[in-house]
Amino acid sequence: MSNFASSALSFIYIGILMMLSAELPTMLLSLLLLLCLWNLLLANKGLTRPAMLATNLLAAALLAVLFITVNLKQSVLLFVIMLLQASILKLLQAESAKQQQTVIVLTFFSISTVFLYQQSLYSTLLVGVFFITLTIALASLNGLPTTRLAMRKSIYSLCIAVPLAALMLVFVPKMPAFWQLPGANTAKTGLNERVDPFDIASLAKSDELVFRAEFNDDQAAPPYYWRAMLHTSFDGKAWVKEKAPAYERQNIDWPAYTGSAQIYLEKSANPWLYTLGDGVSPAADVRNINDGLLLRQDPSASNFKYPLRYRPQLPAALSQYEYRYYTQLPLQGNPLARNLAKRLLAKSDNVDAFISELYEHYRYQGFTYTLTPTPITGSNSLDIFLTQTQRGFCGHYASVSAFMMRSVGIPARLVSGYLGGENVGDSNYLSVYQYDAHAWVEYHDGEQWQRFDATSVVAPERLNGSLSQVDQLQQEFRANLDLGLLQLSGFKSLNWLRIQLEKIDYRWTKWVLGFDQEKQNNFLKELLGSQFAQYSMALVVIGIALVLFVILILSSRHRKVQLTFSAKQLAKLFNAADNSSLLSPEQLTPVAQLNYLATHTPRLKTQMEQISRFYIQATYEQKPLTKKQRSEFRKVVNKSIKIIG
Repeated sequence: MSNFASSALSFIYIGILMMLSAELPTMLLSLLLLLCLWNLLLANKGLTRPAMLATNLLAAALLAVLFITVNLKQSVLLFVIMLLQASILKLLQAESAKQQQTVIVLTFFSISTVFLYQQSLYSTLLVGVFFITLTIALASLNGLPTTRLAMRKSIYSLCIAVPLAALMLVFVPKMPAFWQLPGANTAKTGLNERVDPFDIASLAKSDELVFRAEFNDDQAAPPYYWRAMLHTSFDGKAWVKEKAPAYERQNIDWPAYTGSAQIYLEKSANPWLYTLGDGVSPAADVRNINDGLLLRQDPSASNFKYPLRYRPQLPAALSQYEYRYYTQLPLQGNPLARNLAKRLLAKSDNVDAFISELYEHYRYQGFTYTLTPTPITGSNSLDIFLTQTQRGFCGHYASVSAFMMRSVGIPARLVSGYLGGENVGDSNYLSVYQYDAHAWVEYHDGEQWQRFDATSVVAPERLNGSLSQVDQLQQEFRANLDLGLLQLSGFKSLNWLRIQLEKIDYRWTKWVLGFDQEKQNNFLKELLGSQFAQYSMALVVIGIALVLFVILILSSRHRKVQLTFSAKQLAKLFNAADNSSLLSPEQLTPVAQLNYLATHTPRLKTQMEQISRFYIQATYEQKPLTKKQRSEFRKVVNKSIKIIG
């Protein structure tokens, strides 16, 4: 394999592995990256490639690591990794032209596996670059002598493929998926069914996008509390989501839900969805369950769009069973928190007064909001937070507040979800990221569920917008993140770039990834009228036929004018010789004609020998001419033409 093709394939596989790094086990990822680097070394140093036995031993070792590190239930991931392993090992061994072409064909399939896990605009553009590079390598293996010609051929092919793909996306009827990708380990929103105060704090380290919310008409006023899960049991350390099955809501009064939005969810294997207040969704693949929450009917690791309708939570009385359920606590543990709750209750006449006392306690007793809370170990962690550290993230305040409410007989439950969202450039949508994860309390005041969030008094600025927009926390927030554009957003130019990229990615998500059957039907109905179903397939056939016709015309024209550099130079020489009647009247090969000219025209002998050497190198030996050789070739041909003339 040429050094260019081998090196290019190595870089492509390094790119694929990095794009899938969140899905691959660390040990396996490291081994495959090492094999790619080894191939780069072999290609650039001209070293001997490993023998068949060594390659087979490597394959056996990689398979062993695969079955040790990957859960066998993750069938799709298993096949993806086996394809990558086979392709990289074949690349390591490939020497003949047939082996080289096999590797390139396998790589086309390997690149496509990226779309099983990522469908963003940036991953699509990177995959497009990979496809162009592969086409260049394939063209260079099939007779195109220079990288420039191979690149032109590759871009030409891409320009044909993109319009065809666009036509099919718009006009071909959407079909339901034949299978769904099982949830990957990393396809998580970041929330967990078990909320430990310190676990939710770690989410502030991630700047991954969770979902976007596009408001249809009148945008709800902040703060935006995106409800996802209710955690109703406290086991002494953490609040746990109820394991009982969710009940479907019956007889929904749809007109009463006056707020509406479109939610564009990033890939997630979790079933829960996000809503404001009491939410419902008319989507067929969304379950409307009790307490105004939503579940995805068939969760999978893919992007998902659903319409949301919402309203404030309505009054609802609790039964005796529900009252006992929402006030239950372990019999022992955290005595200081229990005693503090009793003292606050003694100063209160009712539930509302108790809530006010609790807010005042957080406001005036030195409590602070931080993204890096002091570690707490051992039992009675809530007592330690209340009386010693007093530095916490939302999870700390929510956990201790719900505990204190229950300890004095106030029904309470912990809610996890997200708070706020970043509004980019005064747009009508919010982008909600992992670091916006939030936990708060819902308590029952005797008539209905009310929200309690101590963040409103210890860090009131957090309630508006996104965590990334809280000025008082900027230094701590950026230091907490991994390196990225957001961490460098203090520079105006980089922050402007980040915002523009966010806007582009939003449009891609909305118009390409969100182009579902409903949107397609609406578009075709506007374009073709009510009879669009009868005409859409006909338009597809006609459109594809027109594109293929244009391709045929361009290809025939391309074949007429497409000559290699050496062939063009020979054509110039032979035309001049033919005009001077110097060529042989017989049908001879180009090299034989050059020999004929050298024999019958002695003054051209030296030039013909030089031209013949260049032509044999470029055509028969398939060694592209260097820039210096091409210049020399051209000079010799022009000199010969002058002699002939």
